[in-house]
Amino acid sequence: MLKQIFLSCILFYSFSILSFPQDLNYTRKVIDTLCSNSMFGRGYLKNGNRLAANYIFTEFQNIGLSLFNDSCFQPLSYPVNTIPGKFSVAINEKVLQPAKDYYVMARSASCKGTFQVIYYNYLILSNPDSLRKFEAIDFSDKFILIDKTGTQNKDTISLLKQMRSNPKKAKGIINVEDKINWNVSSKAETFTDILIAKPVITNKVKSITTDIETVFIDKFSTQNIVAFIKGSEKPDSFIVFTAHYDHLGGMGDSIYIPGANDNASGVSMLFNFAKYYKEHPAKFSIVLIAFTGEEAGLLGSSYFVLHPWFALDRIKVLLNLDMVGTGDEGIMLVNGAVFTDLFNRFVEINKIKSYVKKIEKRGEAKNSDHYPFYANGVKCFFIYTLGGISEYHNPWDKASTLPLTKYKELFHLILDFTDTF
Repeated sequence: MLKQIFLSCILFYSFSILSFPQDLNYTRKVIDTLCSNSMFGRGYLKNGNRLAANYIFTEFQNIGLSLFNDSCFQPLSYPVNTIPGKFSVAINEKVLQPAKDYYVMARSASCKGTFQVIYYNYLILSNPDSLRKFEAIDFSDKFILIDKTGTQNKDTISLLKQMRSNPKKAKGIINVEDKINWNVSSKAETFTDILIAKPVITNKVKSITTDIETVFIDKFSTQNIVAFIKGSEKPDSFIVFTAHYDHLGGMGDSIYIPGANDNASGVSMLFNFAKYYKEHPAKFSIVLIAFTGEEAGLLGSSYFVLHPWFALDRIKVLLNLDMVGTGDEGIMLVNGAVFTDLFNRFVEINKIKSYVKKIEKRGEAKNSDHYPFYANGVKCFFIYTLGGISEYHNPWDKASTLPLTKYKELFHLILDFTDTF
């Protein structure tokens, strides 16, 4: 009987939900704006993070959301290492193309000069004489090149990975990978870390020439953005939607990582939920939070949990939207294996409406902004789409190629789910 009532509610709410004209033109405009050159990857250079925050605040205002405090902004700060000026890398005197051939990893120290390169690979590890010679070298003015090519042995690969922490105190590390991407770093190392794409290494690397300037910011000022729509029946209980708006930023004057799927897509869906619930108030209050600092280690969401603007135990469910711009192969719910009763609601809804190809589940994971809430007892899911393009943390995660394959369907699926509360 309860299941019949549940399914009837889904069908009833689906009728009103599908009448909401969810506009993909608006969605694409939002993603285009967040991925624009002016916001420079919504990171730490060219005021990109703040410009993105101001844009989100303006959209919240235009939609007509309410404020918990006098401002949407919850200020915070954290350390970050940046590459604001010039940078160049050459291998054997051949200049490489940034982002395509290599990245200067964000934890790097400044470095200028030409340096000898010493290999560290399975051949070194498998030959005692070679290993003894390697251990005897003074690396203070040399780079170590780490290459896993030629071995599948797990112990050997583990030893090679350990060299990434630079226990030999080399001037720098060159890490060779088949596919390269970039990350944020909240610390600055004493050495330079270069990530190079495997296809670039066509001949033995004898030397590396670098001209890199990095700047460590001890307290980068940033902000979460928080707003809500008052519930019609139980305004002191909350359904919370979250999405991080920060991304990696960029290197120098021209190389930036747009972050279309990760996570302009999630922010755009945040706006769409705000618009829907503004027109169709729920019985619970709807909270919208755009987090900063996710890429630096869930720093914005962790700060919010420590300094909440409302009681966390009043949250009915929190849905974190991060990388929702594809969907060819369905969706994933992190924590689906934890909150199985709630996960099954998604599954039952999808059986009726066939919104997405499949709904998969994972256990707990510290991989997005849901986690600080989960660690503090909040029922929550991190939702991301599966299949389609796989560009990640590189300049090709851009608005023009983001397909939004199942964007509308995911939007309606989530609305159906929240209406079961």
